[in-house]
Amino acid sequence: MNFVTCVLIVEFLKTIKMIFTQNQKNAVMIHTQILGLSMMLGLSLITSCNSNKGGIVYDRLIEHHEEMKHHYFKDYCNKTLNADTEGSEIMSSFIGNHKEASLLAAHKNEKYLVDILFEQNKMNNEDIKNYFNEQLNKHEAGTDERIVFERFLNVLDRPKDVKDLFEEYSIEEAKPYIVKQAQNFHFTIINESHYSGQNRVFTKELLKPLWDIGYRYLALEAFSSGDTLLSDLKYPSRNTGYYLKESNMGNLVREALSIGYKLIQYDVPVNGHLELLQRENLRDKAQAENIYNRTLKEEVVGKVLIHSGHDHQMEFSMNEMHEFMGESLKKISKQDILTINQNVMMEKRGKENDYYDFAKQHIRTPSVFVNKKNDKCLVDPVKYVGGIDIQVYHPETRYIEGRPHWMLSNKGLYSLPKNIKEKYKGCLLSIRPVGESYESTPIDQFVISDEKKLILSKGEYMISIIDCNLFLKATIPTIVH
Repeated sequence: MNFVTCVLIVEFLKTIKMIFTQNQKNAVMIHTQILGLSMMLGLSLITSCNSNKGGIVYDRLIEHHEEMKHHYFKDYCNKTLNADTEGSEIMSSFIGNHKEASLLAAHKNEKYLVDILFEQNKMNNEDIKNYFNEQLNKHEAGTDERIVFERFLNVLDRPKDVKDLFEEYSIEEAKPYIVKQAQNFHFTIINESHYSGQNRVFTKELLKPLWDIGYRYLALEAFSSGDTLLSDLKYPSRNTGYYLKESNMGNLVREALSIGYKLIQYDVPVNGHLELLQRENLRDKAQAENIYNRTLKEEVVGKVLIHSGHDHQMEFSMNEMHEFMGESLKKISKQDILTINQNVMMEKRGKENDYYDFAKQHIRTPSVFVNKKNDKCLVDPVKYVGGIDIQVYHPETRYIEGRPHWMLSNKGLYSLPKNIKEKYKGCLLSIRPVGESYESTPIDQFVISDEKKLILSKGEYMISIIDCNLFLKATIPTIVH
């Protein structure tokens, strides 16, 4: 029996007592009060909530037979996932199966550039080092060519045992380290893999401490190009951008709105008739121009946090035909920027970078490795030397009640009623704050199974359940105390 029901019972008993203490003139009024309270009490008992010790209350299950149109869950049910496509891992993240998303992402494994070099040229280690050192002498420090050769030498010269390399570095918690560094920059760019809810959760946790040091804009690649209504946005919606279907991306936007950030859309569509590299080059430059024009050009005080996809944050490209967004933004704004990679040093299901394979044994929270002598961060020597400032190492995901640990910060785990799990097993469960439409991005979402629990903070929610035929089967009003 829930709290509201208890209150109604108390009030009902009080009214009964009045019958014996009031005079005859009040009999009609008292009779009316009893009738009204009896109806309320009856309704409450009919809809009474099934509460549990975890502080969650489920109201009456309301069954539906309403058709949902154009929902991505149908594609997932039809088993259109393909391990060789990025879309499959993204789709898994949309429906809350982060373990499957990680497995699909790990299926694709890229070789180190230096390994390719060895295979193609069949040169021994000393020959390659001599060649790169000769090239270094021909170029000045800081030039693009020199950065390329330095990257390869960093790999060839590193200790054979990765453990020896890490002894030169100390472990620091990533969030306070990044916030400290970000004080010195107007633009900070952090990236994501588009399947990774973990990356989005970490960026969300940076929002408040960055706000406290002057950051006022959040620029998201995820917003649909041409969307000019962000100033009126009340909550994230799957109509606001493709990746806004995923709950952790939605929660990132919700957090930014609650703090007071001004949201910036900056991505652009590019002519599909051009070659891929040409398209990406034009896209990155246009992204940088949009960010600059909508922030620093208009308002010089508020600092800007940019959440980009993949390597758009890079300050340097090894291909002279391609200039990344980060590099373009440095040129346009005429100032240095802080660049952070967080999508490489994370679990890849057995196909991890050897740096990460060693580091994951020593971290429990997102971390950075800082050189004890020069205070520089350790970054992947093949791809990122000269291209980024900071590389975040994420701990391996621990699954608790079927849910990833990195979603649990300041939230609780709550069970679904047994009859709901049995009746709707295999259906998609979505949770939204009361007052939002079915188009809004869920606070939490997953396919109902025996093991999985809800992840929620205090508040009032609506749970919706849809099946593979895209029929809205039921809703449950829910309160978390």
